[in-house]
Amino acid sequence: MATVYDRARPRSETTLRAEHLLSLYPNLSERDLAELINLFPHVNMVSRGLMAADDRMGSKVEHFYRDHGAKLGSVGGGRTTLIALAALVVIIIGMSLT
Repeated sequence: MATVYDRARPRSETTLRAEHLLSLYPNLSERDLAELINLFPHVNMVSRGLMAADDRMGSKVEHFYRDHGAKLGSVGGGRTTLIALAALVVIIIGMSLT
């Protein structure tokens, strides 16, 4: 699936740097790999999703997660869990009303 990497607002410096490092993956120095592992949790979820869906970046994102996913911290992980829980409650209430 080819995606158009068009956005309403420009990509952040963090996202641009993560994209650059991912484009070189797995041929990264230890220093660059450590930087990518530290940066990636700070890339917003929409940008990560767009990278994963992009034909050029998708396989690199997949391999990066496979190789280093356990090392990635989660920025906003609690917020994501809270949103998912709220969505689940809304779905359950909606199902009970029908």
